[in-house]
Amino acid sequence: MIKGNVKNRIVGVFLALILMISTLILFACGKSDSEDHYNIVLTNATVPPMMATLSCLESEDTTYMWYGRQQTFTNPSKLGFEMLENSDAPSTGISSQAIDEISNMVLDLYMQNEKVTFDFYVTDYAVEAAFKIFVEQNIPEANYNVHLLEDGVGSYISFEELYGSETGSTAFEEDLANLENVLKEVKAGTYNYTVDQYNYDLTYAYATYDNVDYWLQYPEFLESEDQAMTEAKGQLNTVKSSLTQMFNSLSEQGQQTFKEAVFDTDYVDPIMKQDNGKKTLVVCGTSFTGEEFGSLTEGLKNGTVEQKFEKFFTKILQDYPDYNIVIKPHPSWGLDDPNTDSNEKGAGWTSNDCEGAYQRRVEFCQENNIKVLPGQVPMEVLIWAYGDDIKIGGYSSTLYMNAEPNMTLFFILGSNDFSALGQPLPKLIENGALGDSVRIYYPNGDEVLSQDYDFTAEV
Repeated sequence: MIKGNVKNRIVGVFLALILMISTLILFACGKSDSEDHYNIVLTNATVPPMMATLSCLESEDTTYMWYGRQQTFTNPSKLGFEMLENSDAPSTGISSQAIDEISNMVLDLYMQNEKVTFDFYVTDYAVEAAFKIFVEQNIPEANYNVHLLEDGVGSYISFEELYGSETGSTAFEEDLANLENVLKEVKAGTYNYTVDQYNYDLTYAYATYDNVDYWLQYPEFLESEDQAMTEAKGQLNTVKSSLTQMFNSLSEQGQQTFKEAVFDTDYVDPIMKQDNGKKTLVVCGTSFTGEEFGSLTEGLKNGTVEQKFEKFFTKILQDYPDYNIVIKPHPSWGLDDPNTDSNEKGAGWTSNDCEGAYQRRVEFCQENNIKVLPGQVPMEVLIWAYGDDIKIGGYSSTLYMNAEPNMTLFFILGSNDFSALGQPLPKLIENGALGDSVRIYYPNGDEVLSQDYDFTAEV
């Protein structure tokens, strides 16, 4: 009898365990409605994929992601996203192949469940992707939210060009009316898409729709000389979205995961932490054209003529002897080992017939013991990872929006004028967001001059 009771108890416990496990499985499958909601990321450039990733990283819902610059993430598998094939990636705009793939996926999910919902993250100028994926396929607006993500300084410059003049409100009203006609053509299947172009005239108009918002790090710096446009700006569903604050809002594990996904610490640490008693100064580059201020002569291209880059860095090396000088190149103009293929060393050099200039640049860095970071690693992430131990400077860039006060030592500009920086950087400097002082390096004929500005001095 005792043996029978034991046997019955074991069977009872076994059945109870099966019931409990089954219940947990059912609960897990529906705990966050993960099958009813999806995050979809379709981005290019640098800031947009970081914004989207920081937003989705700790989400319990499935995230599908496509991003244009293939080396933005060194270890994308760390993110836990479903990565779409990263092919047919244009330097500007969004892959039409990726848009078609996502369109088919969204329609399939909607046909299976008409209650399915989406958060769609897209680079702001690629707004047409939302039209193709959702509007053209008659997905109800209640089923999706579109998050337009700023593309750094370009977003602010475009607003100024479109709506910054005294007739800005007139242009905005015209763009609102044009968007209505565009969406009619989209629904009719007759619209001619131009996703390989910058469509900011559609971006700002679309940001007025109820299921659309526009994530900007500094929406307060969208300015116009037209008072009516200043008032109309209130129609835009802007969301102030600081990359630094988004990163800081992650859990400690989330922050670590993000950093591991973006760069290889085993490769970057020896560059950023050189054990020689000196501090680290990271100089951020731009395109070769930008570094030469638009003058690409044949001599510069083939490497027989001294580059302005060399003149600036010679001066910087003289002025900052107590620092290890490190270069963070532009993503398309990387300076990896010259023996690697063209994609790895930066498409900008080969596509512009600048192989000679590339070789000269590599040799200059080697001769002056200047270490070079991977071009496509977002500088913002390096600031978060090494911020207490580094200073920065360089050409105009979005990255300074996320610099800590007094981290930025200088800018390299075409003239001794902060207005040469893209908005909103002049406003940030004027408001003291970058710190107490900063230097400008600028060309004067064959010379490189500098001017120090102290923002604490009495006027």
